Amino acid sequence: MRRLRGFAVLHPVPSLLVALAVAALALVADASPRDALVLAVGMFGFQVSIGALNDIADMERDRLARPDKPLPAGVVPVRAAWAVVVIGAAVGLVVSASFGPAVLLVGLLGAGSGYAYDLAARPLGLGWLAFALALPALLVWVWLAAAGTLPPQAQLLLPLAALAGPAVHLANSMADAAVDRRSGAASLATRLGPRRSAAVLLGLDALIWALAWISLAREGSLSTEALLTLSVATGMAATGALLSVWPRTAASDAGWTLAAAALALLAVTWVATLGAAPA
Repeated sequence: MRRLRGFAVLHPVPSLLVALAVAALALVADASPRDALVLAVGMFGFQVSIGALNDIADMERDRLARPDKPLPAGVVPVRAAWAVVVIGAAVGLVVSASFGPAVLLVGLLGAGSGYAYDLAARPLGLGWLAFALALPALLVWVWLAAAGTLPPQAQLLLPLAALAGPAVHLANSMADAAVDRRSGAASLATRLGPRRSAAVLLGLDALIWALAWISLAREGSLSTEALLTLSVATGMAATGALLSVWPRTAASDAGWTLAAAALALLAVTWVATLGAAPA
């Protein structure tokens, strides 16, 4: 059981979720299964690296507020967490470089926004800004690697992703709000307070999903499958938002994870509907 607890330093659920989303997007972009798998591995490397650095940066705070986490509990040595940071980053960068300098540059931008979140943005209460950069960078990274171009209707998709980033961050920080308040850490949720956080999150989600429906309806012909997938994703997002504002930590954790999964489904539906990879 102790060893299993140590795997938490990899943040396996969100890391795997993002990696699976990358693989799905790459396949929609007409990448080969091999390339889709390689990209998923690269993104998994970036995600575990960023997650482990987050745990290192938060270790002193966690000693007070969450002493059961792997680093403060002594389940994982700090040097092992640093090894995860370095190896994960190396995997992500090697995979990025294998698809060309443009993909490497975008990979550096996306990973850099994650590291900036861990070391500077989150402690300053500016984590939403890092997320606003990271989500568009992820979409561009996948599509450049898989298709050699920007995603379809990028002028609509990328601003929508930039708007979705702060929403995901706010839901995440709401799940940690009680811990942050006990430790005195700044976050978007602690600065806004429970009521305003709930209002902002619900308003952002309503705006994001309304714009997504309008954009897809105007720019593409929604197939029955796309309509069903989009409806399911919207339902997941609504459920996730409601769980995020529920005043219980477990519900909030499930809420932001569900909201992130809904956004991944939206991204896949978007690129599949508005144009797969160019011929």
